Amino acid sequence: MDFVKKHSFKIAVLALCAAMGIYLFITYGMPEKQTLPIEKAAPTFELTDLDDQKVTLASTNGKARIVYFYFANCPDVCPPTTFLLSQVQEQLKEEGKLGTKAELISITFDPVRDTPEVIHDFAKRNFADLNGWRFLRGDESNTMQIARDFGIGVIKNEDGSFSHSNVITIVDKDGQIRKWIDGSKEDLTAEEIVNQLNKVL
Repeated sequence: MDFVKKHSFKIAVLALCAAMGIYLFITYGMPEKQTLPIEKAAPTFELTDLDDQKVTLASTNGKARIVYFYFANCPDVCPPTTFLLSQVQEQLKEEGKLGTKAELISITFDPVRDTPEVIHDFAKRNFADLNGWRFLRGDESNTMQIARDFGIGVIKNEDGSFSHSNVITIVDKDGQIRKWIDGSKEDLTAEEIVNQLNKVL
């Protein structure tokens, strides 16, 4: 007891230093938990997959999703972006997340030409694994509106083609949009997309 009384000031200073050290470590030393802000709720939809089964936003909840709007006859951005997503698919496979914690969803806004057979061929050319990558279609006007509700600019041209913004959307497991990624960015990599997706897993 005499020791404590004799050295009480030193003990108090040491305790204060220890508390300050712990505070500084928690504040600055621990790695920051990275996440993405919630942008808005993803719009609801009801579309069909390649087996003509109904798929809704709610039915895909529980997994983080990469959502991409495209059309198979696209002459420029859709094929290379879809191929990039196939590399994302492979990385998610390697991490053991494809189909369990995360999935890809591609939605066509050209359902007249993009029949299930055409989409199957498009998916095969881009090495899509249909166990973790859904290709959806629906009524053209409805699908275009869904794309716009997701924040994708799209118009139908006089020749029947589509002009659209090339955007990859990350949706969390609760159906919240967390990020839009410019699919036309020259240095965009599969690793970057997966890193962004992992922030919401």
